[in-house]
Amino acid sequence: MSTEKQKILNFHVKGQGPLDATAALYANFVAISRVATDVQFEFVFLDLNQVAVLLEQIKNSENPSMPELEGKTVAKLVMPAASVLQLREHFQKICDAIEENIEKQPEVQNGRNSKAAL
Repeated sequence: MSTEKQKILNFHVKGQGPLDATAALYANFVAISRVATDVQFEFVFLDLNQVAVLLEQIKNSENPSMPELEGKTVAKLVMPAASVLQLREHFQKICDAIEENIEKQPEVQNGRNSKAAL
């Protein structure tokens, strides 16, 4: 086991405009934003090869900056905020069930997030 301190990297993912986006088989990031009375969900595919190259560059850098990767927007969904509020209880049930499942599988507890350990 290494005694070396682990570095944590945060990065920003930026999607394409909805008219330029090409279809992808897997969307691995969801951005959620609100403007006035609308809520937008943006599903972004990020090329994991880009992430791997970026992580290797940062690993070899003394003072890495916050990188920004451009992904491919797969879909954008805009909903009235009132409709999103109607989903709150349903989302909460889903999140509770996911947390319960994750607690039963300790190897998955910190598996998928936008922080990469270097």
